[in-house]
Amino acid sequence: MIILELTEQDLENIAEAQDDPAVSVKVRKKLLAVSMHYEGVQHEIICGVLRVCSATLATYLKSYRDGGLPALLENRYYQPASSLAPFWQCLICSFKAAPAASAKDAVRRITNLTGITLSESQAGRIMKKMGMKLRKCIPVPGKANHQLQFEFHERELMPRLREASQGERKVFFVDASHFVLGAYVGYLWCFERQILKTPSGRQRYSVLGAVDSHTKELITVRTKGNINAMSVCELFCEIRRLHPEGEITLVMDNASYQHSWFTKLGASELGIELLFLPPYSPNLNIIERLWKLVKKNCLTNRYYDNFSKFQAAIDRCLDSVNSSLQEEVESLLTLNFHFFSKLKT
Repeated sequence: MIILELTEQDLENIAEAQDDPAVSVKVRKKLLAVSMHYEGVQHEIICGVLRVCSATLATYLKSYRDGGLPALLENRYYQPASSLAPFWQCLICSFKAAPAASAKDAVRRITNLTGITLSESQAGRIMKKMGMKLRKCIPVPGKANHQLQFEFHERELMPRLREASQGERKVFFVDASHFVLGAYVGYLWCFERQILKTPSGRQRYSVLGAVDSHTKELITVRTKGNINAMSVCELFCEIRRLHPEGEITLVMDNASYQHSWFTKLGASELGIELLFLPPYSPNLNIIERLWKLVKKNCLTNRYYDNFSKFQAAIDRCLDSVNSSLQEEVESLLTLNFHFFSKLKT
């Protein structure tokens, strides 16, 4: 039977050690075991609460009896130093400057920098320890002008969006998407690789859409043919019909049919302002995210054996944007814009 005699000062020292954030969880468990033993808690209960065996509890108590608080605070766990420790900052700088394409590539680079050869699994753990993750690259048009995008955002787009937030104007983001009857292959959690049937046709279903910057209202013109200036003017008329009063701004890309005299004349007659994005700026058009959502929800990893079913699936998804998909759409189509100031060349 181990009996510990603790003074008020001993109890105060134990309490201070338990509150010290520098003390590890394992040491705090030892301190708690001593405190519970002193308070008369049965050893079976202490073992159950701390999830230790009776022999381990006895070791804790003997350590305190023989060496006091310093004996419990002593770190006796072996922590081997990594052979890469002297090169750690050098490795971080190297991988920040040029990320690794694979674990095999990381092994080669670590060997060249340090002379130490690791396995691919070890290299993976080292990269995770540095804070790296396996991430998919983001494609961006090579001719995109970051400064021009930023100036457009600050001087042209944001003032109109502020007016829209105050109810003084409607701002719609406009773009067309051409859904081709084909295979949209994506990732799946599965036990073995899945085989997806693909349709043989190359028909396409074109959708010209406008999404409200704040309410996320979606207005579309849908066709099996091509999107042209007539389609754009049809969209103008539908927007003005639904919103007969007030200022309206349409944020559009630089497709040739959107810059045509016919399109500009139609907008002018309806009192609609056209605000054209800088060249190569899909990141400033939130409706681009909506097209990705449509593909994910009704096309990716799905097979349609005829065009009618393919078209119906897209229509159902688009018709759900302002109903069952409203919450997801509002979360996705926020007015947060990504500027690509640091591009990999």
